[in-house]
Amino acid sequence: MKNYLLLFLFTALGSSTFAQVFVENTNINDRKVQYLEIWEKYNKDTDRFWAMIDYGQLDNREDKSGQALMMTSSSGQALEFNGIVNILNFMYSNGWEVLHVKTIGDYESFILHRRFPMDENRLKETANSNDATGG
Repeated sequence: MKNYLLLFLFTALGSSTFAQVFVENTNINDRKVQYLEIWEKYNKDTDRFWAMIDYGQLDNREDKSGQALMMTSSSGQALEFNGIVNILNFMYSNGWEVLHVKTIGDYESFILHRRFPMDENRLKETANSNDATGG
């Protein structure tokens, strides 16, 4: 019986937490961000896609390749996906959902918003750290 109770607790706790979504060494799940824009960029070397994210960060005009917009692992390695649906499923599992599809010519991007509001304590901690870093 104790084993089932522990299994239930770990499952319940695990389902209420999200993985991390990093862009330029910043976990955007910890930022006071409610909306973001995401699109895919094809990597012809691997025949897969990178996820590009604009969450309101400053634009680095010297970054011609878009490296500063790429979703990465916590170690800074660019994540690759099978396509935009794989990217959107990943973001949904991290607490984000599509709000709007933006199309300009052949260019298509997705506006996402948080499915759940940030925890108030976490929001205050993030706001304080953003003040200190200028974010």
